[in-house]
Parts: sequence; structure tokens; C-alpha cells
Amino acid sequence: MRQPLAGRRVLVTRARERAAGMVDALHSLGAEVVVVPLLATEPIADPAGIVAAAAALAGRPPPRWVAFTSATAVRLVMGVIDAAALDGASVAAVGDATAAALLRTGVASDVVASQASASGLAAAMATREVDGGHVWFPSAQGAGDALPAWLRARGATVHVTPIYRTVMPEDAPRRLTAALRRPIDAIALTSGSAARHLVAALGERPLPVGTAIACIGQQTAEAARAAGLRVDVVAESHTGAGLAAAIAGHLVQPLR
Repeated sequence: MRQPLAGRRVLVTRARERAAGMVDALHSLGAEVVVVPLLATEPIADPAGIVAAAAALAGRPPPRWVAFTSATAVRLVMGVIDAAALDGASVAAVGDATAAALLRTGVASDVVASQASASGLAAAMATREVDGGHVWFPSAQGAGDALPAWLRARGATVHVTPIYRTVMPEDAPRRLTAALRRPIDAIALTSGSAARHLVAALGERPLPVGTAIACIGQQTAEAARAAGLRVDVVAESHTGAGLAAAIAGHLVQPLR
């Protein structure tokens, strides 16, 4: 099997259990994968508040929707309600990983975005009726307004419930410093938070010359640029495997 990333080191910024598909794809392409988690999740919603939000949705007139934009949101919501609490509501998932997380809890997604982004989910939901409906959006704190704005523009009432926030693990700067003691060919970023935390973990140090920044999609790329990073490659397919393939395409050249 051809391994275009043989001899290359790629740094993954999500915990291994949340980036298994990308790590496996990178390994299959021959890369040495270094995992330095730059994101940790802190729940901020009272479980009783999640139960109340689900009950409030059930009492509203149809069409009723729940929009999940991460597997983390699925885990936190479905950890305190059961699948029956969403009966009568259409369920939208931002991508295959989120849809799979829902299915493990007994919830089948009615709409799955082919591109794992807010704009991709908006496009997927555009194929179904949302006008005059109610959409419950359990989200990360500080999540962008792209999806709620799109839904409101199409006549939906959006009920946003911030349920978690992402923080940088305390040991991230130390682990990043250790990883960068040897050359890193590419750093894989899967969210704007990861980009901002990378800059914070670096502190005053610049990235080593020749280290490519690879982003899973345009939204992540825009956040990375806003944080002061140079973006070298953006995956066309917004999945872990798609990002691994994009990194391979960028790095297929003689080793430095």
C-alpha cells in the first residue's frame, strides 16, 4: 500500500478518543501521529435545564426540530433525557460522527449534513420544512450565529441553550512544547477553538518554519487566520479522513 505520509509527523489537536477516525486515516497513510489535546469540555448547563428545554420543545406547535452540531452536545443532552423526549421532533445532525453518536442513544437523524459545518447543516435543513417551526439548538457557549440566523431568516423560532464550553487543558502548553522538540510537518485543526488554543499554548513562540497548518473546513480556517495563523491547506471533505487526505496532498513532496 502506498503511504504518502511515511516519514512525516502530524500533530492532532483533539483527544485520541474524539479523533479516532482521523488518527487511523493518518496512520494508514504512513504518518507518525502526535496527539496533543488542545480542547477540554466543561458542561455549563444544569441537567434540569436540559430536561426543561426538551419538554418545552415538545409543547410547541410543529414543525419541531432539534439541531445537534457536535457529538459533545449529543452526549450531554442524551445523558439526561431519553430518546422518547424527542418524539415528534425532527433531528438534524451536523455530520456522520454526530449522527452516529445520536444513533448510539437510540435517536435516528432525519437530516445529516454532508459537510460538517453550520452552513452545511443549514443547507441540509433547507430540504425540509422549517418555516414557522421551532428549533432547539443545544450548543457550545460562544457558538457562531450562522445556523440560528439562517433559520430565523426562514421563519423559524430558534431556542438556543448553551450547554458546554471548550477550554484549554492545563498541560497543553507543556505537551505542545515537548511535541515540537522534534520537527512537526503539519498540525491538524478541527475547530476555531483549537486554533485559538494553539496560539495560546504557543505563547510568544512562533511555529517552527515549515510546519503546515491544516484546517478541516473554511470556518476553522477563518478562525485560524483571525488568531494569527497562516493556513496552508483546507480540507474539501469536512471529516477526519478528509483532513488526513488533504494533509497528504499538501505534503507529498521531498522531505525537508
